[in-house]
Amino acid sequence: MSGEIDAAGALATAGLAAGAIEGQEARGGHEGACLNCGAQLTGPYCSQCGQHGHAHRKLTHVAEEFLHGILHFETKTWRTLPMVLFRPGTLTRNYVYGKRARYLSPLTLFLFSIFLMFFVFATVMPDDISSSVGAVAEDAQVTQADLAEARQELAQAQAALAEARAHPAADEPAGLAEGLAQGAVARAQAEVARIERQLAAQEQRNAAAAPAPAQGEGAAPPPSAPRQERWQDELRDAVERGDVRPSMGNEALNQRVLASLRNPDLALFKIQEAASKFSFLLAPLSLPFIMLLFLWKRGLTLYDHMAYALYALSFAAFLMIAVMLTARLPPWGEWLPVALLVAGLPVHTYFHLKGAYALGWWSALWRSAFMLMFAWIILSIFIAIIIVLGLAG
Repeated sequence: MSGEIDAAGALATAGLAAGAIEGQEARGGHEGACLNCGAQLTGPYCSQCGQHGHAHRKLTHVAEEFLHGILHFETKTWRTLPMVLFRPGTLTRNYVYGKRARYLSPLTLFLFSIFLMFFVFATVMPDDISSSVGAVAEDAQVTQADLAEARQELAQAQAALAEARAHPAADEPAGLAEGLAQGAVARAQAEVARIERQLAAQEQRNAAAAPAPAQGEGAAPPPSAPRQERWQDELRDAVERGDVRPSMGNEALNQRVLASLRNPDLALFKIQEAASKFSFLLAPLSLPFIMLLFLWKRGLTLYDHMAYALYALSFAAFLMIAVMLTARLPPWGEWLPVALLVAGLPVHTYFHLKGAYALGWWSALWRSAFMLMFAWIILSIFIAIIIVLGLAG
C-alpha cells in the first residue's frame, strides 16, 4: 500500500509541475497598477514582470490551484495526447518550428506520462510483487545491530539533553536548545520502540514457521509440505555464503550493495524507487544515439533531438501503461500486451521519425531499425544505473 501512496504523491507532484510549467489560462480583465512592480496593467497579467493582476488572499484559492494543477485538462492537453499517439511526427515538427501555444511542451508531457506510468505500475502490478514491495517499509528485516545502534543514538540524545539543561546557551532564546534536545530524545525513543516491536514480530514469525517437535518417543514427524524456495531466499543465501561479490570500485559501496542484497525485498523496493526518481535520465541517454543517426543531416539542433526524445519517451510510457492494463484482462492478457509492444513501438517509431525529420520512407525505415536497437541499449544502460543507485544508495 505504501508504494501506491508514494506513486499517488508522485502523480500529484507531476500534475502540479505540469500546471506550473504550462501556466493557467488568463481570465478576466484588470485595471490599475501592478502590485509587484507598479506598472500600469493592460490585461490580466503585468506586461513588465508577468505577475497576475489580482493577488488572491483566500484560503479556498489554494485548493483551487491544487485541483487545477492536477485535474484541469486544458484544450492543449486534448490536442497533444491524440497527436503524440497517432501523429507524433507532425506534433514534434510543429513544436520544433514554432507552433507551440496549442500543445503541451515535451518536458511537461514527459513528466506527466512517466509519473502516470509509475502510478499505474504501483496500482496494477501482480499481487505477489506488490505485497512484497509495498510492505517493505513496515516489514523490512531488522537485526540486533540495528537495535544497538538505535539505543546508542538514544543515549547520545539523552546526553545532549542533559548538557542543554546543565549549560543553557546565553545567546539563544530560553528553552530553545532544551526543547530541540527533548524532541531528539522523543524521536530516538520512538525508533528504539519500533525496532523492538519489529524484532519481537520477527521472532514470532520465525517460531511459527519452525517445525513442531514430535509428540512422544519414536513418533514419526508429521508430513510437511515442501518448502517453496523463492528467488529472494536464494539470493539471500548466496550473499551469506559469499558467492556474491560486487565490484563497484570502492569497498564502501561494495558493502552497501551487499547489505541491500541481504534483504532482497528491500533491494527491489529501492530499485523501483530509483527508477521513478531518475527516469529523467532516459532523455539525455537517448540524445547521443539520436544525434548519431543524423550526423550528416544539416539544419538540426540538439533542441530538435531532445523534443523528439521527450515525445518518444512519453509515447513509450503510455504504451507501457496500456501493456500493464491489458495484461490484467483475462481473455486477452496473454497475447494483447505482446502484440502492443511488437507492433506499436516499431510502427510509432517509423512514423515519428518520418514526420519529425521530414524523411523519405527508406530513410525513416532504416533509421527506425537502428533506433529500436538503440532503445534496447539505452534501456540496458538505464537499468544498470538504477540498480547501482538503488543498491548503493
